[in-house]
Amino acid sequence: MQNAERFLLAPARLGSMLNIPAMPLSSRQIKTLHAYRQKKFRREDDVFVAETPKVVEMLLDSPLTLRALYALSDYAEAVGQRFPGCRPLLQVVSEQELERISGLTSPQHVFGVWAQPHRPLAPTEAFQGISLVLDGLQDPGNLGTIIRIADWFGIDRLICSEDTADAFQPKCVQASMGAVARLPIHYVDLVRTAALAPDGFPFYGTFLEGENIFEQPLATPNAWYFIGNESHGIRPATAALINRKIHIPTFAPITEPHRPHAAESLNAAVAAGILCAQIRTRK
Repeated sequence: MQNAERFLLAPARLGSMLNIPAMPLSSRQIKTLHAYRQKKFRREDDVFVAETPKVVEMLLDSPLTLRALYALSDYAEAVGQRFPGCRPLLQVVSEQELERISGLTSPQHVFGVWAQPHRPLAPTEAFQGISLVLDGLQDPGNLGTIIRIADWFGIDRLICSEDTADAFQPKCVQASMGAVARLPIHYVDLVRTAALAPDGFPFYGTFLEGENIFEQPLATPNAWYFIGNESHGIRPATAALINRKIHIPTFAPITEPHRPHAAESLNAAVAAGILCAQIRTRK
């Protein structure tokens, strides 16, 4: 996978509108693009991939660096006109070629490769504004949805434990609907980073024994809000940091014969959505 750019960055090849002939993908290109489904190879070449017109166009409209773009002929003409800067990196492919490189069950017109952004988290920045903090989340679909939610509510950044799922895994990128391009995402040692916080800095965490979130003030302009792993919640080492425990209570009736029990818990992304909405309501 070394020096992948020399076979990813081909000359522009559009359809009839720009009078540039399409050329078939080489077997080496197909192998490389297919391999980017795996974290090992994405890291090796420092890239991530995205598909579907909506997500790709979100990324093309961002400051992230495009490495290569592969599209069916009709869509290539349209995207080349709308985003002229992508033309030198745009290559027309056939439906069969798109199926071979795509990670989707039903490929949708386009497949793009971008350079992964690297955003170091400075201590002076880490404790300014509102941060959503994820402790060991593993499901890339959940993570992508949380990124989309945090972006929607104007959360300043997402801080992830080092073992949280990869934000640039294809399923996560798709679930975020391109929000990975806008929301700063940082992977850190949570305990070591939190130790740099000013005295009394508010660390909120969701716990079953926490205070009702709908009755607690969340008006501080600077805070970390923790969400734990889908199955195990916030881990003990991380929980030791938290000085303000909150809880999202259920309002489900539990006495009706046809509804004898409330749901055991909320999906992590759903909990993040409620939390972000409450932050904005109180802020």
